Amino acid sequence: MPSASGLLFATFLGSATRRLQVQLVGKTYPRGWDRVPGYILSSGLFIGGYLVFDSYIQSNRKLLDRRLAILREQRAVKDVFYEFEEEPDHRQTADKSGRFFRLFDKFGAPYK
Repeated sequence: MPSASGLLFATFLGSATRRLQVQLVGKTYPRGWDRVPGYILSSGLFIGGYLVFDSYIQSNRKLLDRRLAILREQRAVKDVFYEFEEEPDHRQTADKSGRFFRLFDKFGAPYK
C-alpha cells in the first residue's frame, strides 16, 4: 500500500526534475500558469512509477513472508524429529561387564 511519505517524495522528485529540465533548457514562460502542466506531468510520471514499483515490492514481500513461514514450519518439524530420548540398550550384548568383553577391550586397545 502506498504511503503518504512515498507519494510526497515522488511529487518532490517530479517537481525537482521538471525544475532542472526548465533550468537546463533556459525556457521562460510568459505567465506563471503555463508552467503548471509540465510540473503536473512530471510529478504524475514519478507518482505512477512509485505506484507501479510499490505493487511489485508488496507482492515480493508477501511471497517472501510465505516462504519464510514455510521454512519456519520445516525447521519446527526437523526440531521435533530430533527431540527424542534415547532408550537404554536392552540387547544381550549391551552389558559389557562380562569376561569376554573385558578381554576383547584389552586386546583391541591400541598398543602403548
